[in-house]
Amino acid sequence: MLARRFVAWIASVWASGLMVIACAHQPPPPLHSSRLLVERSNGAVRAFVRAKVAGEPMTLLLDTGAARSILPLGFARAHNLARQSRDSDQSFVDANGWVRKMQLATGVPVQFEGEAGAGTLDFLINPAEANTEAILAPQDVLRPGWALVIDLGREEIRYEPEEVALKRLGGQASPPIREVDFHRCLHEGLFERSLHRFVTATINGVSASMLVDTGASRTVLTRNNPALRSMFAVKGSRSTTQAVTSTGPILIVDDVPIMFSQTSFVLPVMVHPTTPMCGHGALGADLLRQCTLVWGWSSLWSACRAPAETDHSSQTDGAPKTESALSRDIPPRP
Repeated sequence: MLARRFVAWIASVWASGLMVIACAHQPPPPLHSSRLLVERSNGAVRAFVRAKVAGEPMTLLLDTGAARSILPLGFARAHNLARQSRDSDQSFVDANGWVRKMQLATGVPVQFEGEAGAGTLDFLINPAEANTEAILAPQDVLRPGWALVIDLGREEIRYEPEEVALKRLGGQASPPIREVDFHRCLHEGLFERSLHRFVTATINGVSASMLVDTGASRTVLTRNNPALRSMFAVKGSRSTTQAVTSTGPILIVDDVPIMFSQTSFVLPVMVHPTTPMCGHGALGADLLRQCTLVWGWSSLWSACRAPAETDHSSQTDGAPKTESALSRDIPPRP
């Protein structure tokens, strides 16, 4: 596999308006357990699932913040999955606020590594040719009564009945497994299953609504995050972030205290100048690697381990160290 240039990632995408969900007419690909390919650089973390898609080996970013699984345009063209764009194609907003239409490729064959059989998944096609990475959204493989157990720290995922997963994890000495209350984004519709899961976390002592997002390489605070008012005297280093269809500016701020699932963390965070449709930012893979997540059909559980050692490095590879105050680059909302 070719080496990837490691940049800060926020891979979540949002439907512009109510999202139309395609019905799965064929069974999803079987998945029991699989090793994750986890990349780490200066505290940022990205986790990938290995699979054959349309018969070709590839890695897919495991992204709990994505509305749907995504394939890059070049791959879709090479496998005759892309077609001419239509006015009826769904519009999506990426983490940098860019709105793009995405085609839907249905019934794409997928075989996860280590599995004897294959199935099919539906994928959005990323129209940005520069982005060559694929994304796997956990809800695309879930079925009622089952759960995807995500453990970035131990570099593995398991797909098993939720009751079995909770019993197995509950039998371990520590850390304890806890149910996590989450809420949905109202624009997704009152009667649809939640595509994005928002939890309450404490940022610098201030409560905030945060997306659970393994696709974000670092934890992100957006400009509407109520914790930023307590941080305007703090200086951050300027950098850039890669969203699904665009790049954009960010600040990286060191040593921000965060509390999630009764566990304390101190991490560098990305401060993003946009205001999302929902929530105040995202808990990224840098924090979630300390947690085992049980991602159920309509439930969420976590067992978080207190970090033994905090990575205080705040720079992405190749990013120049240019300090700037939050009060200048991320002004408060009126």
